[in-house]
Amino acid sequence: MKVHFLQILPLFVIGLGAGFLNGLLGAGGGILIVFGLRQLLKGRLKDPRAIYPTAIAVMLPLSLLSVWQYARAGSLELTHLGWLILPAIAGGAVGALLLHRLSVKALSRIFAAVVLVSGLVLVL
Repeated sequence: MKVHFLQILPLFVIGLGAGFLNGLLGAGGGILIVFGLRQLLKGRLKDPRAIYPTAIAVMLPLSLLSVWQYARAGSLELTHLGWLILPAIAGGAVGALLLHRLSVKALSRIFAAVVLVSGLVLVL
């Protein structure tokens, strides 16, 4: 199957934006990927839930690179890191198990609520 530049350009732009946000803010890249893929692949996926693990797969190496850059610059806060990592891993495992048990509509609402509350908290 031949891939044309115009087919991959939107993916390239989404990836570039996600990397920029992650590097600049330490967050937001995954949100951009989920939103971008939802718009780009609307109606073309057997299971729209695949967007979420795809975003995580992109964010893993991106996050590792960002952490490395932050650590090199002396900006990584290590004091509470250990107390955050283990519960985060447990939460990630539970979330991954629930992904296919929740409807696409429920996942969309949860995602929207997280984005909305995050935005409100940052603005206020």
